[in-house]
Order: sequence, then structure tokens, then C-alpha cells
Amino acid sequence: MKLTRKQKQITEIIILFIITFIAFLLWDTLIIYPIKLLVVLFHEISHGLAAVLSGGKVVALDIGLDLSGVCTIEGGNSFFIASSGYLGSFIFGMILFYSSYNKNFGQWILPIIAVVLIIFTINSSTNAALPFALMGVILIIFLIKYFAPSKVSDFVLKSIGLISCIYVLIDIKEDILDTTYSYSDASILAQLTGISELIWGLLWLSLSIVGIFFLLKLAYKKGI
Repeated sequence: MKLTRKQKQITEIIILFIITFIAFLLWDTLIIYPIKLLVVLFHEISHGLAAVLSGGKVVALDIGLDLSGVCTIEGGNSFFIASSGYLGSFIFGMILFYSSYNKNFGQWILPIIAVVLIIFTINSSTNAALPFALMGVILIIFLIKYFAPSKVSDFVLKSIGLISCIYVLIDIKEDILDTTYSYSDASILAQLTGISELIWGLLWLSLSIVGIFFLLKLAYKKGI
């Protein structure tokens, strides 16, 4: 039986969320390591970009072997910088996801993102191996995009994009729920505003869910 356009859309969305769920279950395994590296970099580099845009500078960017990330910053707007990690993860993910539907958009935006990530990492990283690891991940993604069947490359971009969009879930779990004290984006926002870090975490979680809804609505508006 031939599926209607709407049925195809629903089926694809279900598959994407299953892939994302499996990725989270395997989050600390080697198979997800390249995707996790990319997503953590999205998060930390977003802090750096926010610092530069608000008049500050990046002193160092470090990501350990366990992919715990730290972006050391001087100056800039503290509220904007603290918020940018969650926001940046979503924006980068949204761009990757949407680029699989708008081919013209993807043709120019993906190389720009790759260049920004590489240049920023080379200039800021205190880990000499990090730029090479990043270039390896980017190379794999571009090989899949340009040489794999279109259906495969589209699913790869959509999956990575969706994982990045809801990376805030992992942040909330690791930064707030897993420990009695942590120095996280939410805790920094709590210190700046006097509002509980749990409230900030739930707020960004809610914004992420709403954002994903509108992203899917926009991406599937014209059908598959």
C-alpha cells in the first residue's frame, strides 16, 4: 500500500526520534563519540561566539577525553554567554536539520559552519589533538553528505541536528539531576538572576521542545 505524504512524514519523524533515543542510550559509548564531540563543540563554541559578540574574548577552549567541555572567557555579557550554550546547541542543530530539506541553504551554510568550527578550535583549543579530531568528524560528515545515497545523507544530517537540538536534556541531567552541586550554565544563570538553576533548566528544556516542534513544522511544511 502506497503511503500518503502525511504518513511518510509521520513515519520519518518516528524513525528520527527512535534514532535519537538510541543515541542517548549509547551516549557514553565509542559509536556515538564523534557525534558527541561535535555536539559538545557546538555548545562550547557557542559560549565563545557569544563572548566575542558581546565584547569579550576566549582565553582557552578545552574538551577532555571524556568530552567534558570548558570555555574560559574574559569579559563580555555574562547572561548572554551563559545562555548561549543551550541556545547555540539548538541553533547549530536546527541548521543541520533544516539543511537536509533546503538543499541550496545546505550547500553554503554547512561549509561555513565547518570553517568556523575549525578556525575557532585551532585558535582557542588547549588540546592539540582536538582540531584534528574535529576535522576527522567533519570529513566523515561531508563524505556521507556528498557520496552516500541522498536518503542516507539526509538521515545523518537530520539525526545529528535533532540530537544537538535536544542536547539540553543531557545538560540538565548531567548538570542538575546527577549531582548535588555543579558549575553549569544553569547554575551561572541562577547566580546572575537569583532564580533557581532547576527553573532555568526547565525553562530551556521547554524552549527546546517548542523550538523542535516549530522546526519540524517548518521542515515538513513542503512535504518529503
